Amino acid sequence: MSGAAGSLARLDGIGYLQAEMIRMPGSGALRRWTGYASLLIVLSGCSHRMAAPTASPTGDQAPVALRNFQVTTVDGHRAVLLRLSRLPTLVRHSSSRRPAQITVEASGPVGDSNLPERTLPPQDDQITGVKVSRQQGTLRIVIELAGDEPPTYSVHEMADWIMIRFAGAQS
Repeated sequence: MSGAAGSLARLDGIGYLQAEMIRMPGSGALRRWTGYASLLIVLSGCSHRMAAPTASPTGDQAPVALRNFQVTTVDGHRAVLLRLSRLPTLVRHSSSRRPAQITVEASGPVGDSNLPERTLPPQDDQITGVKVSRQQGTLRIVIELAGDEPPTYSVHEMADWIMIRFAGAQS
């Protein structure tokens, strides 16, 4: 035969590899000791213990986190959009006076750690600051507002988004 098919036929499958692998120089005892020594070298390289990996919760076990904070206009109303890392299991909100604040709590699994409070910079002249923290699986977002009284608002849950829409048309 000629070409590639002819050369493959002359190799007679992979039998030529097996014959070469069987023929090793030296005596049987030397081959055995060489094999044992190789095994010991490999095992000694694997003998040190690595620290166990710490698993971070994912999917339905991941805690709620704030991915994005945005002030915008929705249907002619001023609104704050909170994008979360996952769908919360429970959302609660409240407001307080002197100083004016709106607090939103989004609960989910506890996760692997709490997050200390951090402060986002002022957004504009009406939203003077935003504080974010997480304790025992509850993400807490405190929106600090200018003035003593918070404006009338409504909270809307939309999957992993929470919208706080202020009453009154945006001027």
